[in-house]
Amino acid sequence: MSTSMPDTSPVGPGPPRDPAPHTPLRPSRLLCLTVGLACLAAIASGWGLTRLATNEPLTDPARSSVLTAPFSPTREGPENARETVETAADLVDAAASFHITFTLTDAGTVPVGAAAAMAGAVPVSPPAPTVAHGHATYDAAAEPAFEHYVDNADGEEVYRYELDGRYVVTARSELPGLLVPDPPSAADRYLCSRTFASARLREVLRSSPDLAFAGAERAHLAWPGREAGDAAYRYTGTFTAMRGDFDDGANTLDAVEGAEFQLWIGPRGYPRRFDYTSPSGHGERYEFHEFGAP
Repeated sequence: MSTSMPDTSPVGPGPPRDPAPHTPLRPSRLLCLTVGLACLAAIASGWGLTRLATNEPLTDPARSSVLTAPFSPTREGPENARETVETAADLVDAAASFHITFTLTDAGTVPVGAAAAMAGAVPVSPPAPTVAHGHATYDAAAEPAFEHYVDNADGEEVYRYELDGRYVVTARSELPGLLVPDPPSAADRYLCSRTFASARLREVLRSSPDLAFAGAERAHLAWPGREAGDAAYRYTGTFTAMRGDFDDGANTLDAVEGAEFQLWIGPRGYPRRFDYTSPSGHGERYEFHEFGAP
């Protein structure tokens, strides 16, 4: 039997509060030409000059039109977990724009009072501290079309772009110039292109042995106006996540096996939130905001 829920998602939310908002910026024509035609491996210039930025802002994908197609990906309805997740991934890949915010956490163990003095460090489960947050935005009509920004707790900031068919990376301290990988690595293609938005869903489809429909509930978000939760269907299981990072001036990608996930998909078929935690305590939370009509 199919399960149906009304879509109570409000239209046109305000700007985000947590993580802190960041407005993607449009590069100048001269910089686009320099990067696109010269194909330099790196441009040795200061941080303030190497971000692809002028004072002309990109269109905010979060304010794009909301799609209104009904959610009917399979005859079985949302209970068919695999086909529902596959449909959600296809919808993300077809969107003309999107806005995703994310938070990365890392749990650990700490000593506790007298017990620690008597028996050494005692494992506990405090709230996992945030180690990074950021966003991924895409607008097919903009240049660069895709931006992936990460603000790390240690002060490092990393910007990744897809620009005119090429991938571009820059970082505040580790990479003070623009890097154009040639040829790009698997990590570059994963972290610098719009397919980053559907990557977690594709990983679930490819590697989860126990993907299951867990019922209808509300997906609670940090996005203003959504704290009360959006109507959604929840899916759970374990999978192999690809964990991206930036180390020694280059993008990296490592497989994390046995990660536990929760995925919320709205009645219109679009993902609303995705959480996962690795066996070592690393966690990632993604919130998917309005998608532009293709």
